[in-house]
Amino acid sequence: MPSPLLALLLLLSVLSGCAEVDYYLHLARGQARIILGRRSLADVLSDSATTPDIRAKLHLVEEIRRFAEERIGLRGASANYTQYFDTGGEPVAWNVSASPPDRFAAYVWTFPFVGALPYKGYFERQRATAERDRLLDLGYDAIAGAVSAYSTLGYLSDPILSTMLEDPEDRLADLILHELTHTTVYLEGHTDFNESVASFVGQAGSLEFLRQRYGEESEQLIAARQRRGDLASFQAFLRHVTAQLDSLYTSDTPRQQILVDRQRLFEASKDDYRRRREDLGRGRYDGFLDWELNNARLLSYRRYNSNFEGLDALLRRHQGDLAATVKRIVSCGDEEDPWACIDRAAD
Repeated sequence: MPSPLLALLLLLSVLSGCAEVDYYLHLARGQARIILGRRSLADVLSDSATTPDIRAKLHLVEEIRRFAEERIGLRGASANYTQYFDTGGEPVAWNVSASPPDRFAAYVWTFPFVGALPYKGYFERQRATAERDRLLDLGYDAIAGAVSAYSTLGYLSDPILSTMLEDPEDRLADLILHELTHTTVYLEGHTDFNESVASFVGQAGSLEFLRQRYGEESEQLIAARQRRGDLASFQAFLRHVTAQLDSLYTSDTPRQQILVDRQRLFEASKDDYRRRREDLGRGRYDGFLDWELNNARLLSYRRYNSNFEGLDALLRRHQGDLAATVKRIVSCGDEEDPWACIDRAAD
């Protein structure tokens, strides 16, 4: 996802009189901490204190970067992930998002340089939870979630975060390719397009990376495809849940009845999950049963998984050539409606 702080130091020249001076200064301090705490990969790799596992993962990152640049044509691969930052086991940042409880409509913040975004990022957990609680008090559904990585969209060189190295190979490749896609294509005011394209490229690219690294019949690729299949099934399930809620929200039902009916519908979806558990990841997504109904959380899933059908059709149109597909996606970024462009190109 894009950086929670893209305004950072560039904003300091226009902060005078700004009501959110403290917020932007906290972003600048957080980014400065990362910049000052980064170490070159060469330094980390030559350090005798670096564990074999971290050493292997750092070499893997270098392979992923080369793959991103040479096989997919993602920009910024040579400039990013050449340094390492130890987060101390904590998330690097937190994002807050919100929505009214009776409809799917993202609460939007507006920032210099990147425009309107349906989330607001923080480097400090307490600031994020305070903003979430403020929105809850105003009657919104709201969440504050940890961020595993972010992209500064080429403004700065993004480091490898220590928490990223905890992921398995396919997830690490997915994450890096996702963030590098933001450097390659990013449309102001089109968050769902940006995030969904990055998710698609990350998922498709990471499977191709494993195929090239280990082979078509490798255990690594087979296991990753199984996990992706489970994810796809659960995402389809969530799309069905959100579609049912969307139908309720857009009906003529009075607001108070909507709030009652949506809870009943959500509980029914949990019963549905229990019945279909084996087909929905075999327990991988049992955390859904503990969810409280929250439009902000459901919108977040939609934000990262929109129009995968069109993107997959575009990839097939290019005979599985992800580099050619990415080029076409970039060109669609010049269109007023990039999703319509994707669908036309896939026909």
